[in-house]
Amino acid sequence: MKFLSLLLLCTSLFFCTPKGPQTFSSPYLGKQKQELIDGKGLAKDIRISGTNEIHIYRSYEEYYGKNNKRTTPKKTFIIEYIYYVNKNGIIYKYQVWKKKKK
Repeated sequence: MKFLSLLLLCTSLFFCTPKGPQTFSSPYLGKQKQELIDGKGLAKDIRISGTNEIHIYRSYEEYYGKNNKRTTPKKTFIIEYIYYVNKNGIIYKYQVWKKKKK
């Protein structure tokens, strides 16, 4: 019975990974928007949500597998770094979203 409950717990943890953005800590949290722009440059995508701004930086990551002799990547990921800026110009939230490019 203990083995069955342990097996169910492990499989649920393995298959229940988050599908959306994950919140992390960043050195820019609590700092001004201008410090973010000075450090990372202008965001490619800036969205407005009420009185808040959402700055989205994108990068691409390619995975070639263990054998690096391939010329085309096996997988390509888009990584979005999302910074939320309040109406006072202070960054209050940071999230990262890793998506598989199709």
